[in-house]
Amino acid sequence: MKKLLFSLTIVFASAAASFAQTADEIISKAIDARGGSAKLNALKSMRMESTTSVMGMDLASKSVIVHKRGMRNDIQVMGQSIVVAIDGDKGWTINPMQGSDPVALPDEQVKATASQLDLSGMANIKESGAVAELMGKETLDGNETFKVKLTSKDGTIMTHYIDTKTYLTAKTSIKVTVSGQSVEVDTKMSNYKVVDGISFPHTTEISNPQAGAIVTTITKLELNPTIDESIFAMPKK
Repeated sequence: MKKLLFSLTIVFASAAASFAQTADEIISKAIDARGGSAKLNALKSMRMESTTSVMGMDLASKSVIVHKRGMRNDIQVMGQSIVVAIDGDKGWTINPMQGSDPVALPDEQVKATASQLDLSGMANIKESGAVAELMGKETLDGNETFKVKLTSKDGTIMTHYIDTKTYLTAKTSIKVTVSGQSVEVDTKMSNYKVVDGISFPHTTEISNPQAGAIVTTITKLELNPTIDESIFAMPKK
């Protein structure tokens, strides 16, 4: 009996190792599909112009991101500019329709956007200490995808749905806490275009229970521009 249990333990351990290796292989191919780790790790900043369709409105916006440092979105709504910014581990917003003073963002909202600050994408998954698990396959909009769950060191869970043919990410799902409740936010990615040797999804669609589908299309994308990081700082009231 002891020999049987020992043999079974070896078999299950080997299967688990193979499963983990398969997840690593998929991630490696996904990194290559984007342009490779060298190009992704060379990304230090981005500047974008885009149009967002939400609740029957088309909103123009300008965004800047500095790798693992900060992010700022300026969105034009009915002739006014709404600002949403991340400054390190803090965030703030100004919505002229609700007042002219800046308001701090909830910590859970800042945490939910943290992955957007990492311009290297999945290039440094192992170095970050995240755990990758292959959860099988799932059909998404008629296309087969690998379902890879990534759990970061701080416990944040993000699932990537990676196309089995192109190895580009077709959707991500992240669990965030909003008003004390756990909510899963899905973001579909499509319309990939190569900019300076790196593939970027130029169309994203976020499902929102209150506002419906929020579709953003990038119209202009600039890599590694010089950014004045003072724009991330929350203005004094």
